[in-house]
Amino acid sequence: MDTELMGRIEAYVDEVWEDVVADISSLVSHPSIADSSAATAGAPFGEHVRGALDCALSIAERLGYTVGEDEGYVGFADVPGESGQQIATIAHVDVVPAGPGWATDPFKMERRDGWLLGRGVIDDKGPAVLSLYAGAFLLRENIKPRYTYRALLGCDEEVGMSDVHHYLEHHDQPLFLFTPDAEFPVCNAEKGCFGATFTTSSVPGGLIRSWSGAEATNAIPGESIIELAIDAADLPAPVANADRLQIASVEPGVSRIVAHGIGGHASLPEGTVNAIALIVGYLRESGVLGDAAAPALDLLAQIHLDTAGTGLGIATQSPAFGPLTCNAGTVRVLDDGRIEQTIDVRFPDSIDADELARRCRELALSYGGAVETSRAKPPFSVDASSPQVQTLIDIYNGVTGRNAKPFAMGGGTYARNFKSAVSFGPEDNQLVLPDWAGTMHGPNEAAKESLLREALKMYIIAILQLMELDY
Repeated sequence: MDTELMGRIEAYVDEVWEDVVADISSLVSHPSIADSSAATAGAPFGEHVRGALDCALSIAERLGYTVGEDEGYVGFADVPGESGQQIATIAHVDVVPAGPGWATDPFKMERRDGWLLGRGVIDDKGPAVLSLYAGAFLLRENIKPRYTYRALLGCDEEVGMSDVHHYLEHHDQPLFLFTPDAEFPVCNAEKGCFGATFTTSSVPGGLIRSWSGAEATNAIPGESIIELAIDAADLPAPVANADRLQIASVEPGVSRIVAHGIGGHASLPEGTVNAIALIVGYLRESGVLGDAAAPALDLLAQIHLDTAGTGLGIATQSPAFGPLTCNAGTVRVLDDGRIEQTIDVRFPDSIDADELARRCRELALSYGGAVETSRAKPPFSVDASSPQVQTLIDIYNGVTGRNAKPFAMGGGTYARNFKSAVSFGPEDNQLVLPDWAGTMHGPNEAAKESLLREALKMYIIAILQLMELDY
């Protein structure tokens, strides 16, 4: 890319940056957790997600795009090209629930010391705004692209991606697409996704009144709270993880245990501490629920043994995709005393969903429990040597001065739903966060402004260079 054009790109990023930050703040203000049970006409995932979509489309319209939508499932913003065939991006305006542990209002973006704080600033409202401003460079420079650029805005990525399934039933596939919803440099392969719900045998006597963990299966719970029909004075002090467990009296005969872990995203368990596992450990250590609770607690202990799936008998890895990861995210107690525990598994191509289901079923039965599969998606990949992937990796290395290679990840993005697609930043899982900042899906979600600025520059270059390829 010539020096003069690069200078115009950098000047554009400088010029629009304060508007970018203001628009991210506006989008973050919508508590857009997808909820299909709250669907209304034109708002299949509830009014809050609809509000976020309208906010994003209004940003696009202000920037000069031609905007439209697919019945509230997906919004889109176009820069018409010489051809109606499309080079596209797709980001999402829905978010996971805020969850506990926030030091700020999760839906009121805060700007602090070069960072943005708020639910969605990195996953994926910040990148959604970047994708709109990247394409708007074409409009600002009066560049008519070879292909139409379409910025897609999804509404159900965090729950089931039913939004993009609906969209593809009514619209053509783009020639190529990238989603700004992952880690740089370029992710060309995604592990398979497997979800299931274990149900333990009953804990008798109504001893467990309630139990909470993460608010989404793909979040590692940073806090877990259990209420027991046992007087707090009868609960022994914890031995293991005593600094992470707090016991308090709710009322005579009722106690509450609060576990403080380290939350995060299910696909990135390194450095996290599952708060549910802390409570399971205490209940087994103390024996306060009695011998009859042992089968249920022993099953939970196997599920929570580690994040590699060792206790479930599913630990595996492959050269192309790396190791399997397993997160036990949400938990609840049924009226009959049985406990429901969900798992979110990201698996390589060395195992398949049928085998995962078989091994989970065998484990559950061995402890008198049961398991039900909720979702299963195979691993996905695009050839790392393709011109599109090589274009993006060259852009990343050219801007950053690195010598990075495409990689596989455990996160599941929109890319796996398209014929030719990858994910392209701007997350950085090696980034050292301030003490008051957190990761995506956890409390105090943060994004570093300098990395977002760099990503915007790369997205502009990517759109321009992808337009030059033959498809």
